[in-house]
Amino acid sequence: MLVKTYPVPSKKYGETVCCAGVDAATGKWVRMYPVNFRSLAEYAKFSKWQFVQASWTSSADDSRPESRRVFQDTIRAGQKLEAGGGWAQRRRWLDPLVDQSIETLRLEQLQTKKSLGVIRPRVIKRLIVRPTDPWDSESRDSLVQLSLDWTNSPTPAGNLEMLPYDFLYEFECNGPDCPGHMMEIFDWELGQAFRNFRRLYGPDGWEAKLRQKYETELPSRDLHLLLGTHHRWGNWLIVGVIAPPYPQVAKRQRCATRQLGGEGETMTLPLVGFEAEQSDLS
Repeated sequence: MLVKTYPVPSKKYGETVCCAGVDAATGKWVRMYPVNFRSLAEYAKFSKWQFVQASWTSSADDSRPESRRVFQDTIRAGQKLEAGGGWAQRRRWLDPLVDQSIETLRLEQLQTKKSLGVIRPRVIKRLIVRPTDPWDSESRDSLVQLSLDWTNSPTPAGNLEMLPYDFLYEFECNGPDCPGHMMEIFDWELGQAFRNFRRLYGPDGWEAKLRQKYETELPSRDLHLLLGTHHRWGNWLIVGVIAPPYPQVAKRQRCATRQLGGEGETMTLPLVGFEAEQSDLS
């Protein structure tokens, strides 16, 4: 599992989380829906970088080729690839998925209906924070009623907090003629970071801390933006943010020079290790 977005109201499913990852059998993208994450049993709740087992069927109402309709009560969380030294394992799944640019993704979308991808942005210009539109009353009422139905409980497990702000990245990708992009971020961890920083630093301090993380700390690493298309309109959105450390060649193997026939030849060695991940964003 590589993608888990912040929950949003669903008039059909109560509240849903967009979940996507890599099919362990094929190495290709797969999207799981509907997932009412907060109603899952503890043994079924999963995080990023965790293997998930579930039964699924083809989707009748989602034409995106990666989408699978999952039977929620069959979800089982499995092994997790931890950070730190585990980044070598993580990147074996992530690296083959990397696309060149937003432009190449859009071209492939036209040709194959591709709706999931990942890029490494050339530069992050800024994080945009703007007030969001409130949920309409019909969505709120449906969310409460469907939460009751879904959990089979007289009271919901807890109210879903609407984030009062939209968060967007303004960035450039690695396309040769990239005009620049601005995309909304739906990553679960950004929503949680906002809530934690607001609790720790108050209404006047949370934004500076959030900007420090998303404008300075994460872009200083090997930042990847995981992208998905909207199921109705088809536009691309940021559904995940992953910031691994840059691959590091072990010091004793960084380079080696040897003399052959009086000529100097530089031998480049493969990447063999990764720096430990220190952030809580994984």
